[in-house]
Amino acid sequence: MTHVARYSIIRFLPYAETEEFANVGIVMSAPTARYFDFQLSNKWRRLSGFFDKLDRRVFAQGVAAFSEELARTRDMAGQTSAQSVFDDLVRPREALFRFSAVRAVMVESPQAKLNELFDHYVEHDFATPEYQEKLIEKAVRGVLRREGLGERFQSAKLGVDGLQFKVPFAELDADGKVLRVIKPMHLAYDDPLRILDHGNQWLGRLRHLERVKAMPNSLLLAVTQPPADTDRFGAFEEVRRDLVNLGVVFAASDDEQALVDFAQAA
Repeated sequence: MTHVARYSIIRFLPYAETEEFANVGIVMSAPTARYFDFQLSNKWRRLSGFFDKLDRRVFAQGVAAFSEELARTRDMAGQTSAQSVFDDLVRPREALFRFSAVRAVMVESPQAKLNELFDHYVEHDFATPEYQEKLIEKAVRGVLRREGLGERFQSAKLGVDGLQFKVPFAELDADGKVLRVIKPMHLAYDDPLRILDHGNQWLGRLRHLERVKAMPNSLLLAVTQPPADTDRFGAFEEVRRDLVNLGVVFAASDDEQALVDFAQAA
């Protein structure tokens, strides 16, 4: 059976003055399915990038208290009109936790949909490494076009025979040999191990290019990196050191001048 479910995104908004917020949960009601529930994240690590000056205890204590409030509301919805309880819950409020405009969706399983919405809006399951690197690629392409360098760089494959891999920006000579490469790379993972794994993947590829004498003359990695004051930064530094030892040039993904200087170099 299909049900109409209404949901709202729970937002953490510690500074009313700036109106900055982060999505931290979902609340959903589907009266015909006798369903009312929520998911609320208590992960501080992701939020610390938004609110780096905020004491994490403010969030920890706030989310614990708000989770209790939501649980009481869920119990109340089981005893009275779930729709009116939902409407009262998501009304505009001046508080640490606020709600987005209410949205409606047709569902067969409200719980499965709640999980799906939480993964999308809070966990950002769409933001895969490939997605992040596509965003960097788009930004790099925009800079190259703006500087009149768009025609100079094109997609190409590095390597020989069956061991080849694609890069989005390569400058070729008249014979089709790759001279210069710009490669977007996402290294701002929450998990240090993923930073090492992704960095070592490209380290292995470039060492292979060296062995088969197919290394481009110069290669710039346009990277996103973790904050320097985190435990993840050590893994990033290890990756950077090993790649620089292979002659790779590093630049922050938003450092347009470094990108232009590299692209224009003779």
